[in-house]
Amino acid sequence: MARVVVVFGLSGSGKSFVASILSEEFGYEWIRSDVIRKELAGIGPTESARAEFGKGIYTEEMTRRVYEEMVRRAASCLKTGGKVVLDATFLKRWQRELVTSSFDRPLFILVWASEEEIKRRLSNREDVSDADFNIYLKQKEVFEPPEEISYVKLSTERNKVQIRRLLEDLLKDDP
Repeated sequence: MARVVVVFGLSGSGKSFVASILSEEFGYEWIRSDVIRKELAGIGPTESARAEFGKGIYTEEMTRRVYEEMVRRAASCLKTGGKVVLDATFLKRWQRELVTSSFDRPLFILVWASEEEIKRRLSNREDVSDADFNIYLKQKEVFEPPEEISYVKLSTERNKVQIRRLLEDLLKDDP
């Protein structure tokens, strides 16, 4: 069973939904970029930090700090025998390479949903994440396809029971 699972994709794709299942049903420690970003910025998790893409607490420098902190926390968890799920967009190759260079055989799961579904989710969202549909569109423009890693693609336009079964099969088959 994978000790490090990376759930990645654009905002609204269902990353946190899948990560919550891994946490609640499979005992993974959930390390979420949105929470860490706000901790590092000294902002409460429910406090809004909305900003234009790449501005405010969403600068490249802050993003680098967030991903490095996620990896640090994951390594700390693994040292005590735990297993972790990293929940973040991982839009850039360097972010994914940070994980592959730090951990042995992480399991990458690219989550996705139709654009209509993402638009619906983001318009109704009350969450620690500050992303809206405009942010999603910007992410889509800058997303670097994950050609450097192997990954599993998972549609989140399913119910929790179906996704749990898919995750169970994925984790069972993982060496």
